[in-house]
Amino acid sequence: MNKKGYKLFRLYGYPSFGLLLYLIFILLNPFERTYNSWKFYVAMDFFLEFTFCTIFAAALFETGIQLNKLINMFYSWERHFLSRFTIQLVVQVSVLYLLIRLFFSIDFPSRFGYDDLLTRQTIIVGIIFTLMTTAIFAAEHFFYRWTDARLRSMEMEQHSTKAQLEALKLQLDPHFLFNNLSTVTALIDRRPDTATLYVTKLSSIYRYMLANRTEHTISLQKELEFIEAYLFLYEIRYGNSIKVNIEHRSAMARFGLPPLTLQLLIENAIKHNVFSIDSPLYIHIDFPKENLMVVENNRSPKAEKEDGTQVGIRNIQERYHLLHQPEPVIVENDHLFRVEIPLIIVE
Repeated sequence: MNKKGYKLFRLYGYPSFGLLLYLIFILLNPFERTYNSWKFYVAMDFFLEFTFCTIFAAALFETGIQLNKLINMFYSWERHFLSRFTIQLVVQVSVLYLLIRLFFSIDFPSRFGYDDLLTRQTIIVGIIFTLMTTAIFAAEHFFYRWTDARLRSMEMEQHSTKAQLEALKLQLDPHFLFNNLSTVTALIDRRPDTATLYVTKLSSIYRYMLANRTEHTISLQKELEFIEAYLFLYEIRYGNSIKVNIEHRSAMARFGLPPLTLQLLIENAIKHNVFSIDSPLYIHIDFPKENLMVVENNRSPKAEKEDGTQVGIRNIQERYHLLHQPEPVIVENDHLFRVEIPLIIVE
């Protein structure tokens, strides 16, 4: 509940629960007992008892609210649910017990009939309501946690879809399709086996994107298999103008990353640099640590920046943020562009 919600609850909820408690205490006691007391009441006495019940309701909920805030600072609901529930319940009951004993130690006029029976009834009612309020705070925490997780999942899907769209835009771009079709046409006569392999790799690229369009993470092994097919197209088209080195390592199945991360990084390098056979673009993919992948390329920026600069990088950063993972680190200078990608343990 936000601050405004608590303010409204204090304004309207406490008097309402005070009235409810007043009715509960009336129903708990025999009619003769209540009637015998009321015979000596004046109007102000009824108002006083309603005020006492409202104060009791305020004490019930206010101690719960403040204890919940205090204990949240050092003992969370998520990791210690049962012990946290027990601690908050015991502490709140203890505080209320002391307040009730303190209240009934006051010497009220005999017509009120505040005896040991009413004291015990008040303690029992306090324990019941304390149990309810503690359960409400626990439910509130998990409800907001579930809502937050759902929102983050929706945002993650949105960014994943955005990444898919960015990749598809590159693949469906008329120049991309024209260049690939031209390459296949040129290969059919001279190198038919390579042309067949080229079409197979091209279809596997689209199949990969469609198959993993709803995934938040994908295994590193699958992503590398996809990127090798993707790089094959560029290697056939550009030859030795692009040189890619991938340092494979063992235990890749344990780690993953958001789908199309490598494709966005490599496309970013190809799109924003000038390269040729005499001055090739070098892309190096390395794994200096078990849970870290580094993608780096030499820099030879185009004279005019194309639209969409850094869009792919920002998309990767946003998806890592939504996955509650350390964000990629970018190192850039006049000669080198380097992105350090944390790898995610996949089950």
